Amino acid sequence: MFYRTPRYRQPIMHTLTNPDRLKLLNHNEEQRNLKPGQCNKFLHVAIDPDFLQDPHGARVLSKLAELGCKYELTPQPVSSTITFYRTVANKLTPDGAMAGKPIDEPFAVYLLNGGDFVAYVRNRRLLATVRSVKEQLPNRRLSLLVFGLVSYCRVHRNCVGRRETEQALTEVQLFEDISHQLLETDEQVANFVAQLARSIAEQPYKQQQMEKYSSDQVYLGNEKKGCVRVEGTAGLQQLYQAQLIKIPSVTLEIAEAIMSVYPTLNSLLQAFREAGMDASNLLSNISIRRAGGPITTSNRRIGPELSRKIHFMYGSTNPKQEI
Repeated sequence: MFYRTPRYRQPIMHTLTNPDRLKLLNHNEEQRNLKPGQCNKFLHVAIDPDFLQDPHGARVLSKLAELGCKYELTPQPVSSTITFYRTVANKLTPDGAMAGKPIDEPFAVYLLNGGDFVAYVRNRRLLATVRSVKEQLPNRRLSLLVFGLVSYCRVHRNCVGRRETEQALTEVQLFEDISHQLLETDEQVANFVAQLARSIAEQPYKQQQMEKYSSDQVYLGNEKKGCVRVEGTAGLQQLYQAQLIKIPSVTLEIAEAIMSVYPTLNSLLQAFREAGMDASNLLSNISIRRAGGPITTSNRRIGPELSRKIHFMYGSTNPKQEI
């Protein structure tokens, strides 16, 4: 009998000494850290202690904990504000060392309670106040949260009216490009902070996906279920079939029947061009197999109406053409 000599793997520590191997491992680790869910643990939420006043303070912290983001209570340049920064995982430098650093995110949240907001609107100081906050938090896109305005106005008489409120908030939005939210419950405040933190954490991944799918050498579909990935020539036939099925009344059986005669989209378009005036009836006599069975005289055909729709789909130059 013949016995095969067992092959032993090299020790892992030996492979890690290869700089190319280290670069590959570092790249793979970076890609994993960018993915939704995984990226949350690298985002830090710096919260001014004044932001965490009752009743919404504890709820904000619990929401961030559920999300997996790290938070810290740190006095900010402006009271009742939140800023964000990201801890970048260590990267391999050209000389073989590992380096990493925190990066500030260009976003901030400023919280005003109902009483302060009313005072600023009455004195026509809301725009100046928000502008001052923005100047003390440079290079950050500011979101204004107004908490408890309705509750405050229910208790206090001679409160500001709806027209004054809308005018003041519109000025802030127009002149300083600052979005705002009118929130009344601690749950709403916590949800807003958590949703913003999640969006900031996932921004690098989404930006990477956008750049990947907008370049010339990538896919004509995305990574979601039901889409077709095309790389080079691989996947073109599946994409062709998926396009046909998207046409109203075209089933999988009809698409397969068309592809049996015209196996590529280019061959179908060429046939339409060569048919001239009869192009709309080009597909009408193609027989359709039922459930993959043999073609018999009892099988139906595509017909002139559906053939006309498919021709309009691929041959019309009118962007408003109805199929």
